[in-house]
Amino acid sequence: MKISMLTGKHDNSLPRHEIARGKNNLSLLFAKGRRLKSGNLMMMSASVGSQRAGSGASVRVLFTVGKRLVPKAVMRNRIKRLMREAYRLEKPVLLELIAGMAPAEDGGKGVTFIAILYRGSREAVPSLPVFRTEMRTMLQSFAKTAARSASEGDER
Repeated sequence: MKISMLTGKHDNSLPRHEIARGKNNLSLLFAKGRRLKSGNLMMMSASVGSQRAGSGASVRVLFTVGKRLVPKAVMRNRIKRLMREAYRLEKPVLLELIAGMAPAEDGGKGVTFIAILYRGSREAVPSLPVFRTEMRTMLQSFAKTAARSASEGDER
């Protein structure tokens, strides 16, 4: 973790309250979430009302690598570390999206759950710049679809 010289705060950190947890919320995410694909990654996202999500961050993230796809735990953990770092570095894109979005039906207190799944090959693990590019592409696509669905919700 890098500490900023001027503010003394951690830059690009992923606090514990931003990690997606809860069987009901994750079941909802995988059952009804929107899917976006970009190269080696797939992103699923779903919004959950505040009464089901609890308190804390407005975005919760889950990183996963399938055991069948990458059988060795060492490689799965490396891939997850790279995905987390790419997300941390590209998180400002997502935060700008959330700040610019219209409030949700529940008064803006909803939580967006995001699952980022690795679907690349086990032999050639992509580098951090590749993961960053794919993460940025997915977050920007997510921003466009979220803005479009928010504007359609306003028209109803």
